[in-house]
Amino acid sequence: MAMRTKPRISNAWLRVVPALLCTLAYAGVAKAQAPAPIIGTNPCSVPVTRTFKAQTGSALIPPEWEPWIRAVPGGMWSASDVGGCTDLGGNSWQCAGLIVTLRSGSAETRTDDFSGTATAASQQLPVQVNACAAVNFTFMSTSTGGGWGDPHLTTVDGVHYDFQSAGEFTALREDGFEVQTRQSPVPTATVPITNAYTGITHCVAIYTAVAAKLGSSRVTVQPSFGAEPDPNSMQVRVNGKVVTFGDTPHVLHAGSAEKGAIDGTITKHPDGMFEIRDARGTQLVVTSAYWSSRKVWYLNVNIYGTSAGQGTMGKLGARSWLPALPDGSSLGPKPESESDRYQVLYEKFADAWRVTDGTSLFDYEPGTNTTTYTLDEWPRNHPESCAIEGETSAEGATNEVAEQACANVVNAPQRADCVFDVMVTGNTGFGKSYEVTQRFTPLPLGWYSPVPSTKPECPKCPECKDCPAEQPWWCCWTIIALGIAQLLLLVFLVLRVRKKP
Repeated sequence: MAMRTKPRISNAWLRVVPALLCTLAYAGVAKAQAPAPIIGTNPCSVPVTRTFKAQTGSALIPPEWEPWIRAVPGGMWSASDVGGCTDLGGNSWQCAGLIVTLRSGSAETRTDDFSGTATAASQQLPVQVNACAAVNFTFMSTSTGGGWGDPHLTTVDGVHYDFQSAGEFTALREDGFEVQTRQSPVPTATVPITNAYTGITHCVAIYTAVAAKLGSSRVTVQPSFGAEPDPNSMQVRVNGKVVTFGDTPHVLHAGSAEKGAIDGTITKHPDGMFEIRDARGTQLVVTSAYWSSRKVWYLNVNIYGTSAGQGTMGKLGARSWLPALPDGSSLGPKPESESDRYQVLYEKFADAWRVTDGTSLFDYEPGTNTTTYTLDEWPRNHPESCAIEGETSAEGATNEVAEQACANVVNAPQRADCVFDVMVTGNTGFGKSYEVTQRFTPLPLGWYSPVPSTKPECPKCPECKDCPAEQPWWCCWTIIALGIAQLLLLVFLVLRVRKKP
């Protein structure tokens, strides 16, 4: 019996001991490390991305620091490549005008400094926290821009003007982010009033499609192809492929991969609204509505939390009445005569920001390109007619009808724009699209990440090498408890074997 018992005991040991040793080894490693929050499940292969957004021109002191910063002792930081931030020495950096000073000590006792004034820039601070984990901290000085209705634009520095050209244009861009708009002419039976800012009397257009670049991903919001678009659905494409939305946001992975770094997300909201959010928390919000009598989709386009400054919605040039040109040059003060203002805005400025076949982000039907949507002479300068040959002109509405259609638009300047749109085109649907747009709530200022903070998975043998060196306390105790359970199982098996004849 003794001879039979020994092999049984040996077999029991061989089954349990390897797993027990691996578990106890992991428990020792985890317990030896200071606890720190781990974001995602494999930070070794994909750096964690964290963005701090501050309003341009303001000094914002956050009530608490991002957990990744607070949990890592200042002495463990390594930022050899500061990615545009200025190294001030003493563990301090200046990023987008904000001064970041990292103090040593524990997360409970240390106080990090965050001062300065946000400027119109976006700068990154790549940090190697330890041998495994890396974080890309981006500091952004952000603003808001947009365009709606018969394109009434607001630049990121707050200037409101009308831009009625027909074609495809760059609205906003910076490294890794760009928005382009397609503007289509609307023939009307009446000639609109003179725009207060530009001092130009012209015909009108509407946004009919939007394209965007988020990192390596290209997104378009366009009607379906064909002579008459599907009136029930505006299509969203990612890198040319139509997206079908579910209950959760559609995730854009870099390089069209199924996993890994995130370029952004797309969320379909009710009432024809699409939210396209990049990895830093910039939000492109497109509100779509169908104009049934003209069989055309029209859009409102708003961009929140952006550090971009180039484009038709970009920053004004030096001492200029219009945004700067692509090379950064200024168009100078507003000309005195209307004809000169028209020439500057609708010829020089419009052509400078008009996209080409080589720069376009849009998707096209076979046989079409950006030229298909270009009408050079639109809008006409001080026109006698806003008719287009072969098309039926839209009949206007009275001021009373327009006021009623736009009564629920809260923002006074946008309500005035809405009234203008309805009076010129007769389309009371503009009022509804303005209401849908104003219901959207942008992300607050402060920290943002495309990957939510989640509890990390505990190490799994034999994949120990893929797990970060630092584990939270609960993971340590889980491992220890697993080891104890395995030890008890071993004792049970040994006692059972010894009792057998």
